[in-house]
Amino acid sequence: MLSQTPHYLLHPAADELKKKISEGYAVVRSRLNDDIKARNSTWTPLQIAAFEGTAEEFVRLLTPESIECRTSQQLSLLHVICAGQGESQVDKLTALLDACGDDATKKKNLLSHLSNNGFSALHVAVYRGDLALVKSLLECGADPGLGGRHQLPPLHLAAMIGSSSIAQALVTDGASLEANDFVLFTALHCATYFANEQVVRCLLNCGADGNVCGGVKDRPLHLAASRGLSAIASLLLEAGADPQLADDEGNLPLHFAAKTGHMAVLNILLKNSKNLSETVATRNVYGDTPLHLACYGGRLDATKALIEAAAGSHLMVSENVFSETPLHAACTGGKSIELIAYLMKQPGVDPNYQGQDGHTALHSACYHGHLQIVQYLLENGADQSLAARTNERPAAVQRTPQSTFAAAIMALNRPETLSGISSRDSVVSVEDQQTPVIWAYEKGHDRIVALLKQYANKRPDADVCSEYRFLAWAEFKGAQSYHSILEIPRTHHSLHRWVDYGQ
Repeated sequence: MLSQTPHYLLHPAADELKKKISEGYAVVRSRLNDDIKARNSTWTPLQIAAFEGTAEEFVRLLTPESIECRTSQQLSLLHVICAGQGESQVDKLTALLDACGDDATKKKNLLSHLSNNGFSALHVAVYRGDLALVKSLLECGADPGLGGRHQLPPLHLAAMIGSSSIAQALVTDGASLEANDFVLFTALHCATYFANEQVVRCLLNCGADGNVCGGVKDRPLHLAASRGLSAIASLLLEAGADPQLADDEGNLPLHFAAKTGHMAVLNILLKNSKNLSETVATRNVYGDTPLHLACYGGRLDATKALIEAAAGSHLMVSENVFSETPLHAACTGGKSIELIAYLMKQPGVDPNYQGQDGHTALHSACYHGHLQIVQYLLENGADQSLAARTNERPAAVQRTPQSTFAAAIMALNRPETLSGISSRDSVVSVEDQQTPVIWAYEKGHDRIVALLKQYANKRPDADVCSEYRFLAWAEFKGAQSYHSILEIPRTHHSLHRWVDYGQ
């Protein structure tokens, strides 16, 4: 296994949280949809009347014994009324609770009872967007903060469906603006995540904190930046949201705007940054600046804006923990040759710059299989003889160009055709000879290996061609292993180590 390889690792915690949010709220929707579904074939006449009958029909069928009846899904009559589609649902709700008389416990049980899916009648009314039912439930004593088994306050549901009027009613009745859901989002996070601008405005007007933390110290502004919500971002900033606050991984909102390439939000954030050069140079825990993330994502416009904002900085040679500069990042992401061409025109950018571990932009492109980018780099001065270092070598070791002889041996171990790929399960130890062709070989990028061999044969400054001819002759003669090739007297000036092909 090669010792030091580039990685395309962007915000694993943030991505995992995003997945959890998406999946979690999909489950919520699915279960609420199940709770509001009509089941006339299994319901009693009273339950059917509660769902879609007239108020008179419902009152006629209601008896003291049936007040607390349940469906097979553990839906109370109050649930069924709130899920219903009749024109007199509020009248039915009032009649049902009035039938409880002075029995406060019975009324409380109806208001707090949860279905098999874990929701109260208030959850159902909010999900259906029925403001009149929501107000009636609140007036009758429903708890506006009851999260149910899913730890989902009704205010979050209002934020999810985008009802600012229901959100206002809940807050007025005491719903907490700081309450968290199952992913530790507040209602403001939720309204931002679901891009419901009017709910965001309502919550901010009610006093919600624009800098409130989520589960990984993500603020609503991080979410707005990630999703390209420029109007919501502006609302948050006007309400005092701080664009300099970082999440648990050290990401500013600008990191997310750069990664996703949403230019409207990115420009808003740049405009509202107090110390622009410092903000643009901010690193997350992976050492990535916003420019790195823009380059990984192939975001040309974002890259241009960030470079312009950071005029005079050293961003172009800033390395992350994977020893990748923005040019490395663009070649790792492999999404835009135009972006790479733009970067290579910037002052101080060298296609042969070696990161702390010695790998170049060409290594990155080879490892990740970006054939066209490999060719572009080769045509624009990339040197495929430069070698990355092993883990054992000191970080400050002097980097010098290496021979491609060991890489040529590796490349010739299999044919150039895509259909004739030889085994890649062998253990490779080539220490100082981790040239781009070896990184391409390790990942099985045969066309890149062939392209590198083609360009190596054009080199006038080394006897690479004779090396290839010699190795091809040895293979033709039926050498049983490349150990036998290496047992010849080593007269070549740069072959100083064994190449071990363990099986």
